[in-house]
Amino acid sequence: MHPTPEELRQAFLAGFQTIDEGETFYTGFEAFLTSLGYCKRDDAPCICCDGGMHGHLPECRWVAQ
Repeated sequence: MHPTPEELRQAFLAGFQTIDEGETFYTGFEAFLTSLGYCKRDDAPCICCDGGMHGHLPECRWVAQ
């Protein structure tokens, strides 16, 4: 199970908030999704529309634990 669109929206907001606080985007983005019980797994299927050919989206490979 992957994060819902609403959970991703909130994760992006958390990421942008950490930029405002002087940290990196991924600090807030990853902390938010982790707090919801998701984890990033390298063995999870890619969800990018191009299969990750041009890099992965921030939400790629996040799954419920």
